[in-house]
Amino acid sequence: MIDIIIVFSYLVILLLVGILQRSRLKGFKSFSRVGSKFQVSKLVLVATIFASSIGGGTTFGIAEKAFAGNVAYSYGLFLAIPIDILIAVYIIPRIIKHYGAETVGDIMHVYYGNTGRYITGLSAILVSIGLIAAQISVSGRIFEYILQIDYIWGVIISYAIIVIYTTVGGLRSVLFANQLQFFAILLAIPVISIFGLYQIGFDNFISTIPSYKISFSENPDLVSMTIAATLGFTVMNLFPTFIQRALINKDHQATSKALYINSVIYAFFLIFVTINGLIAFIKYPEVKASLALPYLIDHMIPTGIQGLVVVGLLAAVMSTADSDLNITSVTIVKDFLSPIFNIKNQTRMLIIARIVNVAIGSLAIVIALSFSQVVDLVIFIAGFWGPIVIVPLVMALFGKVITHIGMAISCASGATSFIMWEQFFAQDYSFKGVFIGTMVNLIVFMVFYKHEPTTTKSV
Repeated sequence: MIDIIIVFSYLVILLLVGILQRSRLKGFKSFSRVGSKFQVSKLVLVATIFASSIGGGTTFGIAEKAFAGNVAYSYGLFLAIPIDILIAVYIIPRIIKHYGAETVGDIMHVYYGNTGRYITGLSAILVSIGLIAAQISVSGRIFEYILQIDYIWGVIISYAIIVIYTTVGGLRSVLFANQLQFFAILLAIPVISIFGLYQIGFDNFISTIPSYKISFSENPDLVSMTIAATLGFTVMNLFPTFIQRALINKDHQATSKALYINSVIYAFFLIFVTINGLIAFIKYPEVKASLALPYLIDHMIPTGIQGLVVVGLLAAVMSTADSDLNITSVTIVKDFLSPIFNIKNQTRMLIIARIVNVAIGSLAIVIALSFSQVVDLVIFIAGFWGPIVIVPLVMALFGKVITHIGMAISCASGATSFIMWEQFFAQDYSFKGVFIGTMVNLIVFMVFYKHEPTTTKSV
């Protein structure tokens, strides 16, 4: 009972923080931006970048991979961290030139007009709704297997809270909620590792880990799997929520420093997540992989502490969900409804955004409750961002622009090759469709860049 009280106390506090810290400005800009008078501290930047990038796919997915197979995904994420450093050095200063943009579609509109806005907006909506549904699925699993609360009620309660404060407070409420979630995540994941290592014994843990899970010499397939995972993760950056975070501060140096700090924290976080998966395998190898982490928490973490751990896990999934929910609502209004129906009135746009926010949140709940393997579904949907948007976006930031038709063809080629790879080749080869699709997009883009007249717009 005390664990349930702790969890629901956290949910109430999260709701109050989100509502009380809402923007006092009027109109749509109060929903989609934090306002020029809002002081974005380094803590806010670090917390919101970290919290919006850590979700159920990391806390549960990486542990599940370590439990069921090996640590190739963990190695891949470690090896992909330098990409974040490169983004901090080279991409962030160019993104900040678009300060004031509310969506990635706003940025692409500068270079490719409505063609860029619509393509980017559609990709952002698809990937964000998919990620929301994934977090809802994991949230329900936490309630059901750890707190013994019905899956449906767990989903409805936790995500009703997210829908309320994101609808009322918009981006500013999300940022303040992310700070609370940031500390909850950092507390929970290491606690699981500490209790697990204490019960097993550190020396015994090291000696008991099967060598095929961690050693390249003992498992030759681990090399190819790590390379494939690394290449896949290198093109799974610059998601809509990240770019939204990069645009909340005019000072690109502050944002870059926050990303450096985030990379260090993320590296340590990955270590603990991987250890949790290995501990679960050592202690309970007979458990179903998807339930390994909940089972570990339920059987190893004492009452009271268990409630705090659940709070951290919920913070991980809810921090990603509220970020994606906000960016989806903003994108639908700004990149589609406003330009198509010529809606300029800020008050009217705000009303529409709030209605859309409730609708998208409800839709994501329905999706999560309708598919038993929604996480696998979302991994597929996530491929509709990198293979479509990353190449023309990054190239445009560096001044390399092709014609609108050429850009549309390169995006379509990326999406098509991603789908074809996943459909016909993914089971036979280690390489991820998201990497293949992005590379095809790059090749087609460069063909048009070399053979078509190019125009570069200054920003």
